[in-house]
Amino acid sequence: MSHSHYTKALDNRLASVEGLIGAIRRMMSEGRDCEEILLQLSAAESSIKKIAKIVLKDHFNRCVKESIENGDNEAIESFDTILDKFI
Repeated sequence: MSHSHYTKALDNRLASVEGLIGAIRRMMSEGRDCEEILLQLSAAESSIKKIAKIVLKDHFNRCVKESIENGDNEAIESFDTILDKFI
């Protein structure tokens, strides 16, 4: 079962991460201060975690619930496996 989790808000967050990664690459090639680079890496990591949380919640609220309603209780095990990767 395939569901699209893609929204404009999610696209904006992903574009922001792309911008951060590009900035980090430039900073590294310019030999910028390690602390500045680490700060930007932390911001990128935080943004990615927020995106993952949005997709995970959407997956549960849409995909898992729909699968259970259709009698597919294996969706719970699958969700549990995915959840373990994020905790």
